[in-house]
Amino acid sequence: MSIDLKNSNTQYGLIARILHWTSVAMLLTLIVIASQFSDKDPGPDKLALVIRHSSMGMIFLILMLARLTWRNLNPNPVRSYSIKTWQKLMAISLHRSIYVILITQCILGVLILLSSGEPLHFFDLLEFPPLFEKAGSFHKAVEGFHYLISVMIYPLFAVHITAAIYHQIFGLVDDH
Repeated sequence: MSIDLKNSNTQYGLIARILHWTSVAMLLTLIVIASQFSDKDPGPDKLALVIRHSSMGMIFLILMLARLTWRNLNPNPVRSYSIKTWQKLMAISLHRSIYVILITQCILGVLILLSSGEPLHFFDLLEFPPLFEKAGSFHKAVEGFHYLISVMIYPLFAVHITAAIYHQIFGLVDDH
């Protein structure tokens, strides 16, 4: 069985699969890095984690926009699956929700960087002077929303992973 580069009406293509699994790996890495923030006192070690997290977050945003573009330029195989109409609608809605949540999370991360009043870093490669002065209350509010959305991501992924496993086990996904 060969896999085409582009999606067909019944199967995700190689490019969609690579974009999917690359974004999964990056997201897991972002979560692991962020989970270490609370263990660190303010200082160089925590700053290094924040820089790594925010730099990867910017790449992740570009990756998610590429995925969204690719998804919109290709057929959606979910529509061909041998599942009930309500399940197709749920799957499509869940995918859309995941895109909205992840892209919103990235945009909030960028707003955190811009409102911090600190230089912008891209790994240890580039440093840009602050674009704006620190916006204290706005910065704190955006940080709060960024955290809130980080918590919202987990149930969405739990449902997505559970549904994917369920459909694979019970053979409800046509494998063409």
